[in-house]
Amino acid sequence: MKYFRFFPKLDYDLDDDGQTKSVIDLFRFAKIINAVTDDITFYRNYDIQDGERPDHVSQKLYGTTDYHWTFFIANPEMKSLYTGWPRSREEMESYVEDTYPDHVLNIDSYNFFNQFEVGETIQGLISGATATVVSKDVNLGWIKITDKVGTFNNNEIVRGLVSGDFQTVAGEALEKNAAHHYEQGGYIVERSPTAAIVTFEQYEIDKNDTKRTIRVLRPEYVGQVASQFREAINE
Repeated sequence: MKYFRFFPKLDYDLDDDGQTKSVIDLFRFAKIINAVTDDITFYRNYDIQDGERPDHVSQKLYGTTDYHWTFFIANPEMKSLYTGWPRSREEMESYVEDTYPDHVLNIDSYNFFNQFEVGETIQGLISGATATVVSKDVNLGWIKITDKVGTFNNNEIVRGLVSGDFQTVAGEALEKNAAHHYEQGGYIVERSPTAAIVTFEQYEIDKNDTKRTIRVLRPEYVGQVASQFREAINE
C-alpha cells in the first residue's frame, strides 16, 4: 500500500545471519497506532459497499483519494488490502472457485473413518464414474475427490479399487457446496438431520462480510489526524 511510503526504514537482520536488510519500521507503526487511534471521538463506522476500493471510499467521504491510507491506520487489524479489505461479489466468486476447485461425494453414514485410502481411485458401481480420493471428513459427511471422470449417481455404491471398501454415496456436489460446518440456533453444532449446513462458499461469504464495517475518520478531523500521523512517524 502507498501509505507505507510515510514510514521510515531501518536495517534489520531478518535471518539472524549477520546480513541486514532495509525494511519498513513496523515497530514505529505499532507505536503510532496506539498514539493516534485511541480517541474514539475522531471516528465513526462505515459500511463498505460491494466493489468499493479504499480510494473510492476516500473520495466519497473526503472528496479526495489522498486519505485512502487512513483506513488502514484506523483499523490496525486490516493489515493488507488483499486480505483485510472485503472482496467484491465478482472477486469472491473467483476466490471461491480457485480455493475450492474439486468435488465431494456426500455420505450420510458415519462409519467410513477407516475406509478409502487417500490417493486411491474409487468407482461408482452403477455409473462407472471414477475419481481420486483427496481427503475425507466423517464428521461433516463427505469425501473430497479430484480427477473425476463421469458423474456419480445419487444413492449408488462406490468401491475403492485399492482398499476394496464400499460405501453408499448420497450424491455428488461441487466442493464449494460441501459442508464447512453445521449450525443450529446460531451455534456451530455436530452434524445432525436438524442442523443447517453452512457450505464452504457461504462460510467465505460470511467471513468476507464481517470485514465490511470499518472505522473511518470523521471528515472534519481527517486532515488534522493525517498531519499528526505524518509528524509522529518522523519523530
